[in-house]
Amino acid sequence: MTLVASSIQLPHSANLQSSGVVTTQATGAMATTATSSTTAATAALQHHQHQNIDSIQRTRHVLGSVIRPYSTRDDPLVQPSRASPPTRGSPQTSNQHQNRATNPAEPAAPLPSSFLYNKTWNIHKTTPFYNFDKRQWTQYESELLTYIAANAKTLSSSTLAAPTQSGVATIVNRTGPFPGQIDSSGNNLVETMDDPGDIKRVEFQHLNMNDVVQDLDEERLEGIADTDSIVITITVRPKGKIRDQPYYCVIVPDQRQPKASLTQAFTHFGVVLFKAPVMVAQLLSQWLERRFDCRICQLVFQTFELRKIVESSLEISYNHTQGRDHAKERPVELHYSLPQAVIGLKTISISLAPDDVRQLFVSREDDSRSGILDGIEAHCSDSMKIDFSRLVLSRAGCSSWFIASEGKVKVFSDITSRYSLPDFIQAITVCGT
Repeated sequence: MTLVASSIQLPHSANLQSSGVVTTQATGAMATTATSSTTAATAALQHHQHQNIDSIQRTRHVLGSVIRPYSTRDDPLVQPSRASPPTRGSPQTSNQHQNRATNPAEPAAPLPSSFLYNKTWNIHKTTPFYNFDKRQWTQYESELLTYIAANAKTLSSSTLAAPTQSGVATIVNRTGPFPGQIDSSGNNLVETMDDPGDIKRVEFQHLNMNDVVQDLDEERLEGIADTDSIVITITVRPKGKIRDQPYYCVIVPDQRQPKASLTQAFTHFGVVLFKAPVMVAQLLSQWLERRFDCRICQLVFQTFELRKIVESSLEISYNHTQGRDHAKERPVELHYSLPQAVIGLKTISISLAPDDVRQLFVSREDDSRSGILDGIEAHCSDSMKIDFSRLVLSRAGCSSWFIASEGKVKVFSDITSRYSLPDFIQAITVCGT
């Protein structure tokens, strides 16, 4: 009652002050009440905890011989540190993920040499690359993708379409050495593409020709050895297709060159292999030439060069001790073309069983300097009366490889047991012009 009367009689300003006093007093009373309630609750909780502790101690006394000591610890569990192993319920972070986070440039595993098998490759020669750095692969991928997207539409297909050339091989079905490249009439087909379609991605990888890095001293930065080749994969979605189509370019180093260092300006490569339509290969060649100041051109074998490659490869592949089963191997094939047209005759092909080739090596005199091709041609000349001096060797193949004078090669898995893939590619590098 006093508070109400005084609030009516006081002026407005005093009324505000008086109201503030009343509010303060009321708040203090509420705080006192809350404090007393909290004290009572705390006391009850402490009493309950003491009872629980007594119960736990009694349980330990009874079951002390059964319960393991570390399962009834009094001390609170220590939070696991960063170095401690995570618990079963906690998420785990693999070491590989941590390594990738700290080392974003960690290289991927190299492609095996089997990547080259059973593919028809167009062989090109190249001059050394200037200022090529394998540490910049991510940048190269972005640059090449941008270049292809900008120039694919403007590059006229008419400038890429090469004239159809007369074929010289008798293998015209799709199971032959170069399926899809020779039509039913025996003509070589130059694969063209007016529009490459949608370019999905570009990827740089390295390929180990030996599958194993034999000399650890040759390892370079990021685990890439000097003997590794470079694989450029361009993935395209062709027009009207629902599946992506990969096209490949393999840049093989020249093994005759000494070990290169990162400080050298020029990187020496032997050959460049393309597995792509003409337009895609042309765009990729142009980018490589402009980016690394090099020159890439189609490799065409002269007659003596092709004969030298075939001679050396057959010598290594078949001049071995007996005991090998040749029943399931491909025959040795030699295809000859005629420099001058003959009515009714386009090519002459010879197919020999591997055992027969082996017998020719055995029957050859020790002091003979003639090669295996000379022996085969002499044998066929005597039996079939063919003058091989007027013929030109254009293609040859065996169970390990097939090679053509127009600059195509196909390698099979049998090369690992009969020959050496790096040595075969190096022979092409040395002999090809």
